[in-house]
Formats: sequence, structure tokens, C-alpha cells
Amino acid sequence: MPRSGRIADLVFHRRITALFASGFVAFSLTTWLLTRTNFGGDASRDASTAEGVVRMQLDALAKGETQVAYGLFSPRYRAEVSSEEFQRVVATHGEMFRAKTMAIEEIAQSISRDELRVRIGADDGQHYVARYSTILIEGRWWIDAMRWHVEEESPERIFTGTPDEHPLRIDTARGGA
Repeated sequence: MPRSGRIADLVFHRRITALFASGFVAFSLTTWLLTRTNFGGDASRDASTAEGVVRMQLDALAKGETQVAYGLFSPRYRAEVSSEEFQRVVATHGEMFRAKTMAIEEIAQSISRDELRVRIGADDGQHYVARYSTILIEGRWWIDAMRWHVEEESPERIFTGTPDEHPLRIDTARGGA
């Protein structure tokens, strides 16, 4: 084979190798970014669904936007829990609101009320369970109560009483709110 043919083959192989390597890097980076930021795929993040309003609040809390998160509570909840009290809880237990992973499941559903359980893996490495009660008022979902706990081995022991008893409860003995 003439020398110019060998040089052309080497250049071709280098270019193909560079092309595949850059494609692999681009694919890996894209995959990493999508898995890092995608909590719910196509899940709604607006107040048109119960799950959407919960996701909106968790997003706001993760960004440190406590006033936005507080604004997603129902009028009844805001009458019982002041904005200052809510901000104090978030400041004290802020690590639990920075979710790395999240799984939402419905516990109970009716026409105007939904109960949701959210399992959260937080930035601090701890796993939390939040129970949200949501209510539909004039075509929009609101968070009517929420309770957070450190996830335990027997989930049926996590929640006691009804959500209306303690709309925001701080349970420092168990490490949650």
C-alpha cells in the first residue's frame, strides 16, 4: 500500500475514534443531567392536580422559596399556621426539603380531597416520608395539611391520627416535622 493510503487510513481511524468518543461523552452527560433533575417525568407541576401542587411545593422548598411554598397551602391551613412558623420549621429542618429522589403514591382519593404519601431521599442521605392532604377549591388544588417523618422500617407506624389534628407538627424526637 502506498504511503499516502496508509496516512489516509490513520486519519480516518482517528476521526472515527474521536467521533465515537465525543458521542459517548455527549450521551453520558445528557443521561446524567436527565436522571439528576427529572423527579417525575411527565408529572404535572401545577395546581390542576393534587400531585402537581405537592411537586410545586417540593420544588419551591428545594429552591429555598418558602413564601412560594407557603402560598400553596389552603386558606384553612394558612389561618392555623403562620408564615413565620412555617419558615421557622423550614429553616430548622431544611435538609429534609432538598429531595434527590421522590416517589409519590395516593393513599385515598375523593372528588375534592386526596391523601398522598411522598417518600423522599434527601441531600443529607436521610429518607423521609411526608403525608400530604390536598383539597380542591374552585378548580384548584391546595395543600391542606402535611406531616413529615424520618422513614422507619415499619411504615404503618409512621402516621397516627388524622391530618386535621396537627396540620404542621414538629417531632424532634423522631427527627422530622
